[in-house]
Amino acid sequence: MPNPAQQPDLFANTPAWTPPAGLLHLSGLFECPEQAELAVAVAEIARRAPFRHPRMRGKGVFSAAITNCGDVGWWSDEKGYRYLPGQPDGSGPWPAIPDAFRRAVGRAVAGTRWEGFAPDACLINFYGPDAKMGLHQDKDEADFTQPIVTVCLGDAADWMIGGPARADKATAFRVNSGDALVMGPPARMLFHGVRRVHAGTSPIADLAGRYSLTFRKAL
Repeated sequence: MPNPAQQPDLFANTPAWTPPAGLLHLSGLFECPEQAELAVAVAEIARRAPFRHPRMRGKGVFSAAITNCGDVGWWSDEKGYRYLPGQPDGSGPWPAIPDAFRRAVGRAVAGTRWEGFAPDACLINFYGPDAKMGLHQDKDEADFTQPIVTVCLGDAADWMIGGPARADKATAFRVNSGDALVMGPPARMLFHGVRRVHAGTSPIADLAGRYSLTFRKAL
């Protein structure tokens, strides 16, 4: 069960809406110093594995730029969606998941039924002021019983959660820097996305835009 101490902030900005079972919004989980530490770790990962704009199969380029860390990294191009053991340009393996990231994941899943979650991949999305992410499912992983944990850094965003079909109505709510989202069964396979980024709201010095750190058990 979720940590009772985290419950008062659960979807506090959408009081009339009940989140689907398995979805936790941990508002303000990370204080500003912790956010800054995570942002520094992202910058180091990006130095070794630069952000790139992946291609969709015949549908153009993602508006969000991505990089990865971990044993494998998620990628998309004309061959489709998949995990790669190394960077797509062949320049080397993905950087290891930093200790600061693993501590953040541990905080997010503490007191939940996924407390033993140990990710082997972290997809890092960077959203500029005009970037968004359409409704999608995360279904390239081997074990859908494992949760997906997202840590939000920088600009606030309107995050969307829908149903098991793309056509199902989606609800949007605001996520802020320092928030975490946990998507475990039965919410694990729901469609979700990012509708809008609120430019200029980042509390982190030198970070204009939004980082989304999405931790997964890929293999």
